[in-house]
Amino acid sequence: MIALLLVYFFGLLTALLILYSGYQLHLSLVCSQQLKAQRLQPANGLEPMRLAKESLSPVTFQIALFNEGYVVETLFSALLKLNYPKQLVEIQLLDDSTDASIEINAEWIRRFNAFGFEAVHLRRQHRKGFKAGALNEGLKKAKGTYIALFDADFNLGPDWLLQSLEGFEDPLIAAVQSRWTYSNAAQNRITQLQVLGLNHHFINEHIARDHLNLMSTFNGTAALWKKSVIEQIGGFSTQTLTEDLNLAYRAQLKGYRISYEAQITAESELPATASAYFTQQFRWNKGAAENFRLLRTKLSGLRNGSVRFHAFMHLLGSTFYLASFLLLIVGLSALLIPFSSSQLHYMGLIVNGLSLSAVFLGVALYRAERAAHTKAPLLAWIVNFVLYLTLSAGMSYMNARAVVEGHLGVRSAFVRTPKIKQFKERLKTRLKRFRLIEGLIALLGWTAFGLDIQTASFSLIGLHLFTAVAFSWVCLSSWKHA
Repeated sequence: MIALLLVYFFGLLTALLILYSGYQLHLSLVCSQQLKAQRLQPANGLEPMRLAKESLSPVTFQIALFNEGYVVETLFSALLKLNYPKQLVEIQLLDDSTDASIEINAEWIRRFNAFGFEAVHLRRQHRKGFKAGALNEGLKKAKGTYIALFDADFNLGPDWLLQSLEGFEDPLIAAVQSRWTYSNAAQNRITQLQVLGLNHHFINEHIARDHLNLMSTFNGTAALWKKSVIEQIGGFSTQTLTEDLNLAYRAQLKGYRISYEAQITAESELPATASAYFTQQFRWNKGAAENFRLLRTKLSGLRNGSVRFHAFMHLLGSTFYLASFLLLIVGLSALLIPFSSSQLHYMGLIVNGLSLSAVFLGVALYRAERAAHTKAPLLAWIVNFVLYLTLSAGMSYMNARAVVEGHLGVRSAFVRTPKIKQFKERLKTRLKRFRLIEGLIALLGWTAFGLDIQTASFSLIGLHLFTAVAFSWVCLSSWKHA
């Protein structure tokens, strides 16, 4: 009886993954490649429409910092080149640092003020609310009509602010989100794989949601907000690790819109190590689940069924990691559960359905790559896509745990994504704990694969090998960088 129930459950999980990848394919097909090409025409190389000087508004740049003094030079140097009246620019460094970054940031404050900006160094004696708490403290003192939000590891062009202001033609637009580009996309295999998913998000998802007037997100950085809207909806929420996603949805539930301007770009630094990437993904996936828990009642009340469906799919996107993890675990249950030959045969047929899920997702991601004019040969792209699937599967335990914690309301500290050479002891401890779980799953995967060969049982051999390789990769990566 248990074996039969597991077969049905296995089929259900596979169907959910096909649904998810099919939805991603739908987002990539909603907009033609021609429309995407038009939306992606770079604005940074064009002369922005000059707004009348008397119509320009004061703008506050909010930059939340925590021990990031070694990465701020690129962003801060770019601010010095900003094509905007200096007397209308306020720069807030919301600095919760505890190391030498404090003095580095203080020196930049002196440079900003000497250059003609109004710059303030806001320090707190606590980290209550983490990033969201710091942003709220800064918001109380911000003088700008608009709030420009940037992370320390970003870069912007001289005309970014003028170009973003042009996006507020509609009074219902609360924010203008720029598209991310990546300064270190080709640095190593980890950064290359991240680009696959991020290009899909910023080209397929964002453009489709904007084109169809669906609820969308603000990505926490490289965006310009109306200060009045942030204040009207109660500021940044400290109840979630992704205060950006929460802010965007609360604004849209009040009738405002988030405008996505794909032609306006801001350069970011991708996590360059597996462990830094794992930290980022844990926070993002848990935050999405937290926001579904916090907002589902209000979203259920939306009258537009299409908008409601897409909003749920958006916020539940990370939850499909739980389905992925459970599917792999059920596949390993053959080590303990005596499945009949016919049941194993059916499970093998169901596994073939996963290839359909991979094809759907692959087409979606490849369409984003083509729209971004990536020149990677097809074979090299396919290799990266297979590695992307493998790494995602290997991360499914930590992401499933993040999702469960998010849905259950388990609180955790905001851990910033470590950049090069920045690793905290708390992160190391967490990675070691994860390594034990993933190491055990990898061992079970190799054991199941070996038994498949020994008993000439080939129904699940491919899934077992995939599980073993995926979790071994994550386990070894964690060990290397912990």
